[in-house]
Amino acid sequence: NCTNRRLCMPFLSISLGYLQTVQSKRFTGINAILDNPVTLPCEAVCPDDAKWIMFIPNTVDIAHCRRGACKVEERFQKRFAFSGDPAEGNLSLLIRSAVYNDVGSYRCSCGGNVAEVKLKVFVPTVVMARMLENVTLPCYGDTRRDAKDMQWQRDGEKILLYNHLSGTVTTGEGLENRFSLSQEAFLDGDLSLHITSVQQSDAGLYLCSIHDEFREGDPRAVLLKVEGECSNLLFYKPECYIQCCERSICPCDDVKASFV
Repeated sequence: NCTNRRLCMPFLSISLGYLQTVQSKRFTGINAILDNPVTLPCEAVCPDDAKWIMFIPNTVDIAHCRRGACKVEERFQKRFAFSGDPAEGNLSLLIRSAVYNDVGSYRCSCGGNVAEVKLKVFVPTVVMARMLENVTLPCYGDTRRDAKDMQWQRDGEKILLYNHLSGTVTTGEGLENRFSLSQEAFLDGDLSLHITSVQQSDAGLYLCSIHDEFREGDPRAVLLKVEGECSNLLFYKPECYIQCCERSICPCDDVKASFV
């Protein structure tokens, strides 16, 4: 508590200035799969020198741009590269093949512009499915304490949220009838995601978390791969499309399907 108003004012000014600096930064969360490429985004027109560093868990220089010439530090040149044209404001970094120790927080700074990226690297459980099959993505966690909700994300986008207190399940647009979980199994710690009539667009990296993302499920990540496409279906009726896909004979009497 400050009783002298004059003494309080400088402290207040410093505090507000610090808050403004923090708020001007842009934070981005990026999820990567081990041994796969990933891009750390940074877009800024930079008349001054620019710099990429990792600052968590350790401070390490990654790359820099001086007078328009950009270079990745020697120890990172085998796996890191600028993915765009820095002259056009694209300072994004490409990691050609992510390793587990790439996990951390990165900062791209250019004059007064600062972009920060928190990178996570996952070694996911792989689940294979064919088009139109039903599939379950496994996830388990302790729901006996502080488990007011749980959620599933796909490629960074929230696709299902279960609120245990209200008993409601909310899914992403267009997923209401195909994505679900068992509320009864939740009480046993089973948070698995059930997908019916798998589509090619369902493929991706899925993350399961509990209690407002405070705790990760087990496994912490699932990679769904979908085999088969319907692009070779030449003739179809929209309402029969799902039934005809990947079959040599279309079951709809009034529709003829041809495959190549």
